[in-house]
Amino acid sequence: MQRVTSDGDWLTDLGEQLPVSPLSALGLFLAATIGLRIAAENLSSQVILESAFPLVAATAVVLADQYLVATGVGIRDRLSVFAYGLGGFLAAALVTALHLHVLALHGTGVATPLYLTLMSGTVGVAAGTVAGMYEIRQRAAVREARRQSERLEAFASIVSHDLRNPLMVARGRLKETFRTGDPEHLSAVDQSLVRMDELIEDSLSIARNGAQVDDPEPVQLVDLVSEAWSVVETGDASYELESTRTVHADPHRTKRLFENLFRNAVEHGSADVCVGVGALRNGFYVEDDGPGIPPEKRNTVLEQGVSSNPDGSGLGLAIVRAVADAHGWEVTVTESADGGASFEFTGVRSGARF
Repeated sequence: MQRVTSDGDWLTDLGEQLPVSPLSALGLFLAATIGLRIAAENLSSQVILESAFPLVAATAVVLADQYLVATGVGIRDRLSVFAYGLGGFLAAALVTALHLHVLALHGTGVATPLYLTLMSGTVGVAAGTVAGMYEIRQRAAVREARRQSERLEAFASIVSHDLRNPLMVARGRLKETFRTGDPEHLSAVDQSLVRMDELIEDSLSIARNGAQVDDPEPVQLVDLVSEAWSVVETGDASYELESTRTVHADPHRTKRLFENLFRNAVEHGSADVCVGVGALRNGFYVEDDGPGIPPEKRNTVLEQGVSSNPDGSGLGLAIVRAVADAHGWEVTVTESADGGASFEFTGVRSGARF
């Protein structure tokens, strides 16, 4: 099974191709400029007093950016922090330049206006970086609140609608059993109870798996895939693992993600369907050579209750999305090279990493 991988996110691609993080590059440039100025003036007390705080600010910017990288903050959010920092630099430098210009008009100009403008801009970078870090944290909080709200709505929908149907069937058949004394109705009651148990288990799985993963651990993709494949009834189906990469994830929940994707491929594909798992630049994919998913259904197939199988709960792929959301991964449903279904998982949330 061959594949040409492409995340389709030009901003992420551009950010990952840069040799150094833009924010760190800006902070290092400013710190180096200030350091050279101090050295050139032979460590005079005036230059040290002028430069001490801006030098600390520039160093703090670099350390803050390294902290974002170390904690797995995505390139999109890091670029947002850089934009805030650059905006702070421009704002502070502009204000200082205007003030120095007014002083020059009154004949009280300073000897190094460009350097003073640069130093004030450095402090502006630090202030902008703090604002940017606060902003990406707020975004993460909003996204998590939205995910929790969606999970609660999905659970309420299952309780109020999906569980009501088998419950009504069971009650009706039980009444018929008492009325007629025919035990044949009890088999329908049993089927309804089994159906309710499946719905409850799947809905609870969505709620549990949707909780944000705060402490992912490195796991071999080969271990997750092999363990998930071993617990699914696959028959004559087969799988190909096209990458040996390590992912940072919750092992139990990620295994559940693969189980549901494998089960979906087997149930909707041919008896000998082949499933492929491989790496993307910023994530991984799971695809098959089955009939695929029509383009008009790809935007809704991950929603709870959506299923092409009349007997299906429509929660299998909803669990997949819940697990992905918990890790901060974006799921893209597309077409594989063989015309089958393809699910691509890429990191988008602050803290999401592979």
